[in-house]
Amino acid sequence: MGESRDESREPEEVVERPVPDLQLEVLADLGMPLDQRAVGYETDEAVWQAIADGEEVAIVDGFTVESGGFGEEYDFKISTIGPDDKVFEPFPLEIHDPATGTTREAQVIGVTGYGASNTFLGIFLPDTVFREVFGEPEQSWHFASVKDPGKSKEIAQDIESTLFAAGVQAESLKARAEAENALFRNFFYLMQAFMSLGLLVGIAAVGVIAFRTVVERRQHIGMLRAIGYKRSTVALSFLLESSFVTLLAIFSAISLAIWLSYFLISSDDFQTQNAGYHVPWLQIAAFAIFTYVASLLMTLIPARQAASIPTAEALRYE
Repeated sequence: MGESRDESREPEEVVERPVPDLQLEVLADLGMPLDQRAVGYETDEAVWQAIADGEEVAIVDGFTVESGGFGEEYDFKISTIGPDDKVFEPFPLEIHDPATGTTREAQVIGVTGYGASNTFLGIFLPDTVFREVFGEPEQSWHFASVKDPGKSKEIAQDIESTLFAAGVQAESLKARAEAENALFRNFFYLMQAFMSLGLLVGIAAVGVIAFRTVVERRQHIGMLRAIGYKRSTVALSFLLESSFVTLLAIFSAISLAIWLSYFLISSDDFQTQNAGYHVPWLQIAAFAIFTYVASLLMTLIPARQAASIPTAEALRYE
């Protein structure tokens, strides 16, 4: 294992697998996206077609561009391709089987996208090149696309039940990915639930503060009424006060959240190839509007209560 060098273009020695018992057959029309392509290949379909035509070419997963390619067991990295390079010059990659000592070179012409690389780790070779290096496989994986991804699990069960006598086992990649990500997804759902609970408690606190303000400022309200303030003006003053506190809280919360998220995404531990920073402004605006309207509704009742206090009663000393 080693990094490829730009100066000499020496081929890399890659141990694809310790035991020759696995073959990956990739359909040219599977539609797996590529983040980077070699010079001379204008589309992703052209790269996959070269694999299907049996040319001496190879496609590697997206994690090889930085580190961790071919899985945690290998941690393979290619320095010939930069993370920001959309097009690169083809370079040789040496495929080696340690069991038989067979070696073959293939030109790397494509790098799969990060989303696909999470499921399809490793190196993709034409069937003829694979057999020349590793021999006849004992097991084959066939990947097929479906028109309705939502029914992929049912389709996999139908394929397995139909071809059970032949020893075929089928699995939905979508269902497997969802199962693998279930822990992280549930953790984020739990965090969202805690944040939502905090938001509801904060909105309720605004109403509690408004009720306490009415009770503690009865004489102040009476003085305003005595010098000529109308009931609507008194109620409006409470609404404006509550709006100022709510808007200040919304603005500070959004600013701190964006700053913290950008700090995390831009850190070295979270950086990934072609990963941009995106702020969901529409969702943020929806939550902000909901929070503001809910706080006004919570303040409306105490504001009306403050406006209805008789002047003589409000000015009475207790």
